[in-house]
Amino acid sequence: MKTTVLMISLAAAVLVSGCAAPTADRAVQFGPSSGTISFKENRENDAGMVEQTAALDALMRDIVRNSTIKHAAVGAAVGCGISVLAASDASGCLRAAAAGGVVGAVSGNLAGKREVAQRMELVSANDLVRSIRKSNDQLDDITTHLPQMLAQQQEDVATLKQLKASGAISEDAYDAQLADIRTSRAEVAEALVLSADQAKLAQNNLAEAADQGQTGLEWHIRAIEQMERETLSARSTISLL
Repeated sequence: MKTTVLMISLAAAVLVSGCAAPTADRAVQFGPSSGTISFKENRENDAGMVEQTAALDALMRDIVRNSTIKHAAVGAAVGCGISVLAASDASGCLRAAAAGGVVGAVSGNLAGKREVAQRMELVSANDLVRSIRKSNDQLDDITTHLPQMLAQQQEDVATLKQLKASGAISEDAYDAQLADIRTSRAEVAEALVLSADQAKLAQNNLAEAADQGQTGLEWHIRAIEQMERETLSARSTISLL
C-alpha cells in the first residue's frame, strides 16, 4: 500500500512539473515531502566530479612540464657527470675534458663544482615536489568522493527505471536523464585515463634526466608511479552504463 501511494505521489509530482515547463522532466523531484531529492542536484554533483578530474589532468600536465628537460648539460658536465664531479677526481675529469677541447668545458676545478651541479639539474626537483603534492591532494579528494557519486548514479538509474515503468516519466525523459549520467561517467573515466598517461610520460622524462646524470629523483619517480596506480585503480571502478 505504501509503495502504491509513493508511486502515485511520484506521478503527481512529475505531472505538475511537466505543466511548468517542457524540460521539467530533467529536474524531477521525488521522495517524501519532508526531504525531496532532485535529479538535477545529483547531476550538478556529477558535474563537480567532472571538474575535479579535469583539474587532476591539468595538474598532471604540470608535472610533465616540470619533469621535461629544459636544457642539455654541456661540456665537461656531460663528460664527467654529476656523480663523478662530486667525487675526489672531479678536477681531473674537468681538466681532461678541457684539454680534449670539449665545447663548453667548465672553467676552474673544484671551485666551479657548484656551477657544474647547477647545469646538471636538468629538471627542477623543487617544482616537481610542489606539483606532486598538489596532484596528490586532488587525487585523494577524487578517490574519496568518486564512490559516492557512482553509488548515487546507480540509485538514480534504478529510480528512473521505476518511474518509467509506472508511466511517471516519459521514455524521452528517461533517455535524457540516463544520457546525462552516461556522459558524466565517460568524462570522468577519460580524465582519469589521461591523468595516468601524463604520469607515465613524467616517469619517462625523469628516467631520461637520471640517465643524463641528475641524481636525487628516486622519490619523485616513485611518487608519480603511485599516482599512476591510484588513478588507474579509480578508473577501474567506473563501469560505463
